[in-house]
This record gives sequence, C-alpha cells and structure tokens, in this order.
Amino acid sequence: MLLQRHRQIQLDAVVQVGDLGAYPSPGRWDDSSRQFGAGHPAQSDFFRLLDRAPRVAESIQRALEEVPPVLFLSGNHEDHDWLAWLHETSGAAVTPVDPLSAYHHVACGHVADVGGLRTAFLGMIESPGVMDFDADAYDALMAAEPGSIDVLVTHEGPHGMSNDRHGKAQGSAKLSRLIERLQPPVHIGGHYHHENGPRSYGRTASYALGQLVEPKVSRWDPVRDNPQQQVMRGSVGLLDTATLDFEFVHDDWLADVSGDELDLAGLLTGDSPRPTTP
Repeated sequence: MLLQRHRQIQLDAVVQVGDLGAYPSPGRWDDSSRQFGAGHPAQSDFFRLLDRAPRVAESIQRALEEVPPVLFLSGNHEDHDWLAWLHETSGAAVTPVDPLSAYHHVACGHVADVGGLRTAFLGMIESPGVMDFDADAYDALMAAEPGSIDVLVTHEGPHGMSNDRHGKAQGSAKLSRLIERLQPPVHIGGHYHHENGPRSYGRTASYALGQLVEPKVSRWDPVRDNPQQQVMRGSVGLLDTATLDFEFVHDDWLADVSGDELDLAGLLTGDSPRPTTP
C-alpha cells in the first residue's frame, strides 16, 4: 500500500522471492533461523499472520482491499514439509498459508499468469550436501520451450553473480543453465542479502533483491548493522509489466517501515512515528 501511495501506481501483483520465514511455529525453525532470530525480530513476523491478533488482522484486511495477496516461493529457510502438506491438502499449485489468505505459496516449477506475464517459479537453492532444487520442477522448466517464459522468479541466483567474503563465486550453475535454456527477458531472485544487477545472461536481465530487514547487528559487516530494524533500500523492486523495465526501490520512505514489532495499523493510517537516530 505504501509503495502504491508514494509512487501513485496500482500494483498488478506482489511477489516475494523466498526466505519469508514460513514456519507454522517457532518450534519448527531450522537451526539457522533459530540462531538468526535471536537478534533479528523480523524473523518472527510471519507468526503474526498466523496468530490473527485483532489489530493485525484488521490491518491486513484493509491492505488486501488495495493490494493483491502476496505470492511467494520457497527459500532455503522455510518449513518445506509444512508447505508441501498445505499444497497436498488444497490440491492446488498456489495455496494460502495464513487464515486471511494474505500470502500464497507457489509450488516449485509452477508457471502462471502474473500481471499478464507468463511467470515461472523455482524455489530453494543449489547447495551440495545441504539442499538442491526439486528435481521434477527443475526438469519440467528445463523442458519448457525457449522464449515461452516472460519472467523467471527464483530464490537462488545464477553462478558468478557475485563473490562471497572469501572471494568465492556465488550462485548456482544449474540455475545459469536454466536461464540459458529458457532465455526469459527478466529473472528475479534473492538469497544473497544484497542488491545485485542487472546482469546479462544472453537476452536475460538478471536481478537479485537485497534482504528486506538486516539484523540489528551484522555477523559479518558492521556497516550493515540495523538497530532500528528498518526496511532496506534495494530489498524491493518494481517491474513494469508493459515494458519489462525493472527498478530497485531506494525511496526515502522505506526507512519509515521499522521497529522490533512493526505497527502495521499505524503505517496504514499514517500515525506510525518516524524512527529516531539513537
């Protein structure tokens, strides 16, 4: 809603690229999420959707009057078994995950019309010995006709997109091969916590979104400490569905979305106080 108001636009769709923290309870967190959540309040925000506290529920319902439900795919920090059960129960490739149906999980390998664009979704990451893409989903997308996909949405990034702190190339070789095969005009991913792109892979322009809310204290880079828990520039992007032009959002108002426990109702009414510098 805030993006629409500040930019004076109407969103056709909202897509989140994974690591939403979609677990049914904190007891289901993986070890990394548990460690990360200790100093990162935003890690628990997903549970506010499930609790349905009256003030939060009213705010979500109000938001859904103006923006479409959020589509999201699996990152490497979701409860994949729980999400698979939701799909099995609903019998659908796109299924709501919360009581108000504000967020819908998209199964890996699914292709759908999103904002008038043929959009393919591939969640999870390629990490030998830890995790890999769903084999059936990956094979199905590899079998798709080149040029048949307008937008490829993944959590992972293509190989060589950046280097880690040790100088090692980041990204997935398997995803690079998929992009080279499909050649969608646009690829959008995340996972690596920093804004990246555009990078060209044939006719594909590839982008990676930054982390939505950096931790209060960064384990690796003090410059990225975020004591006020502000939404970060470059963590949100805008895709023009007519021209396929993509823009990282760096607007100043992003800093207004902050706090250990976000006052969603206050943000929607304009009553939420601006953060102060400690």
